[in-house]
Amino acid sequence: MKIIAHRGASALRPENTMASFDLAIESGFNLIELDVHLTSDNIPIVMHDETVDRTTNGTGNISSFSLKDIKKLNAGYNFDSQIMYTENVPTLSEIITRYNNSSHIFIEIKSRDKSIIPIIKDLLIKNNLYSDKKHETLFLGIPGVSIISFDINQLILSKSISPNINHGYLVKMANENDIETCKKYGFMGIFPYIKTINSKFVDLARSNKLFIGAWGVMSENEVIHAKQLALSGITVDNPSEVKNQLKRLEK
Repeated sequence: MKIIAHRGASALRPENTMASFDLAIESGFNLIELDVHLTSDNIPIVMHDETVDRTTNGTGNISSFSLKDIKKLNAGYNFDSQIMYTENVPTLSEIITRYNNSSHIFIEIKSRDKSIIPIIKDLLIKNNLYSDKKHETLFLGIPGVSIISFDINQLILSKSISPNINHGYLVKMANENDIETCKKYGFMGIFPYIKTINSKFVDLARSNKLFIGAWGVMSENEVIHAKQLALSGITVDNPSEVKNQLKRLEK
């Protein structure tokens, strides 16, 4: 079962920052997940929310900020009241450049702006991450990328213009109809909320050659549940802790 560093090592460092991704990579976790939105000047930046309020010292919608103004914010501002982190909001391009040779990057499309899709493709081509080779199952090579989203329309559009890139469907519940959706559009992975996944769903997804991931894995009991189901992967905030939990389960 693969461990995917959710927004980096986000339990220990400010989420979606270089500090968080650096710690994940340095700790031996080369599958990293991040979120992307568009600035007002159409630059994909790495942040989870639509606004900058929760994770920075600024306020307002990301789409109202230029890259220049986004770069003035501190993305570590609200992480820890005892430690002052000073972290720039990274662009997707900066992340790819920094980690291209050391990781597989799961890019979660948060923006509903359709123009972000070709912009991401152009970045992948520029960085030699767009392959003409088609894979039958989700490919976790390094370097490599997978594109994931809850937004089915964005995912369909992305798959249509980047057919050889991994695509995975994030869903709130493990629903058999969503497996059919993955088959219909050629998505290679499905990522439901951990508490909704059962063995019947896993068997059906696996019979359709899908990578079965899970998000929202927060407790050791949920790690145990994922291990018992033999999921393909889980996204977690503290990958080192989860690795140790899995080691204990093997004893």
